[in-house]
Amino acid sequence: MTDLTLPGQLPAPEKRDLTLGFVPLVDACPLIVAQERGFFADCGLHVQLSREASWASIRDKLELGLLDAAQIPAGIPLAAAFGLGYGQRPLVCSMGLGLNGNAITVSAPLYEALQSAPSFAAEPAAAGQALRDYLQQNPDRQLTLATVYTHSMHSFLLQYWLDACRIDRARIRLVVVPPPQMVDALRRGLIDGFCAGEPWNSVARQQGVGEVLVSGYQIWRNAPDKVLGSTADWAAEHPASLQLVIMALLRACAWLDDPDNAEAKLGLLRRPEYLGEGLTAPDPDIGRHRFFGAAANFPWLSHARWLLEQIQRDQPHRHPAEIDALARQTYRSDIFRQAAAALNLNLPLTESKPEGAHEQDWTVDGSLGPLALPGDRLFDRPPAEEPH
Repeated sequence: MTDLTLPGQLPAPEKRDLTLGFVPLVDACPLIVAQERGFFADCGLHVQLSREASWASIRDKLELGLLDAAQIPAGIPLAAAFGLGYGQRPLVCSMGLGLNGNAITVSAPLYEALQSAPSFAAEPAAAGQALRDYLQQNPDRQLTLATVYTHSMHSFLLQYWLDACRIDRARIRLVVVPPPQMVDALRRGLIDGFCAGEPWNSVARQQGVGEVLVSGYQIWRNAPDKVLGSTADWAAEHPASLQLVIMALLRACAWLDDPDNAEAKLGLLRRPEYLGEGLTAPDPDIGRHRFFGAAANFPWLSHARWLLEQIQRDQPHRHPAEIDALARQTYRSDIFRQAAAALNLNLPLTESKPEGAHEQDWTVDGSLGPLALPGDRLFDRPPAEEPH
């Protein structure tokens, strides 16, 4: 485990008793581990974790002040900045909770039909070709695909894949279903497939009701996903409390990426107040979670800009300068830098990076020397020329 030692003197929190929200998913692990391993307590915080049924509940409770902060899809604070029907209190992202975690799963009958195509393979381009052929051969068929939230990475990855594979969007009906209800909706035939976070793809496979078509990692390697979100007002009024939350979560993320802790992590997830006793081990090749290292927790402005570009696809387009301003006011790398520097982490000297073109690991300049970053290629992008 990476040893993240707390500084000798911690800031005094403006508020010690905090309520943090989560939705039962594998990528809620940083909050669960920080609570159960005592990392919040080490920072002088008394935290209550509030299990929520949906991302809409998380969003509304943040706006109403019923949650201090929460695990939240990266797109929600940015959609709020766009003014898309949310509350009047701006939201901010102060750290990423990791990379990857999602997959596209389809019903067992649909997977069997797609698998029969000569060109089929469990990778994005070939799976997309098989789906396109299937729709051409079944002209009266419309597929219902679910995501967990309109402005989440799940929705953006699914739509990006459909468009890149030239799937006729008129043949696809997109709906929103809370993550814990995905497998039941698939079993009952209410949907033909979904894009959701783990463990629900693994659960669908284990229960024989669905099969993973492609993972989010195959569409966009090491893509952002969930972040720590709060209202901008709360962040401004409780800077020390927020710093301590980030430090505790960074220690939890480092603990999670230690393979020696895999069984202990599963034991925590199986607790009834989190994901439940019936949880079997998710397939790590589906989620490809990366909770720590390689700037996995850094709130990159380039991530925010990419997400904003997806959000505005069906909206009047904003000027690039306005997109940049919205990204900067929502993705608060300044808050993250202060907390991460206290733990002596190597931080990128830039706020942005080229997205989606790196086939191999690569490096950027860091505060403590070169900082290695993982490959981040989008499946339909030509790889960038790597330096020799």
